[in-house]
Amino acid sequence: MFAHLVDVLLNFVNSIGYLGVYFYMLMVGTFVPVPSELVLLPAGYIAAKGEMNLILLWLSGALGSLSGALVNYFLAKFLVNKFFKNKPIIKKVTKFWSEHGKISAFLAPLTPGLGQYISIPAGLAHMPLKWFVPLTFSANLIWVGFMLMIGYLFGTGEKAHKELVYGSLVLLGGVIIIATIYVYKELKRKD
Repeated sequence: MFAHLVDVLLNFVNSIGYLGVYFYMLMVGTFVPVPSELVLLPAGYIAAKGEMNLILLWLSGALGSLSGALVNYFLAKFLVNKFFKNKPIIKKVTKFWSEHGKISAFLAPLTPGLGQYISIPAGLAHMPLKWFVPLTFSANLIWVGFMLMIGYLFGTGEKAHKELVYGSLVLLGGVIIIATIYVYKELKRKD
């Protein structure tokens, strides 16, 4: 039964291609509760077998997630302007977001189950896109890359151990660099 389920998922991902991965991840990035693992793990496996390009899958997934987050962001922003402009909750969200929005926009997409919803308070608080887009996209690159690498590991067996270690180091290094830049700028701003 498990082998059949794996075959179904592999065939599904193979049939939808890069554009399908983009649209699936767009849906994941919105408020629709679908798990990214259903597509990303099999996609990584397929990439390890040489049937799809890992970099193109990585970009398709991350761009799809960002697009879904932008749907939530603009929907929330529109709803505030239309219906909730002077409500106390909006003032609370805006206050929280002015203090913790940047780190929230970066860390939430790395948290299973929370990432797709963080764009809603970002839109409610009118977070500037110059911060929202790069922070959310960076986090999505890390998440999508991590999920793809797990599938890739299963697809290549022992050969993947070395590649997975290097890939994990690159992802971890990216998180450390981004977090360091953020903390540095926040400390400098408070001086």
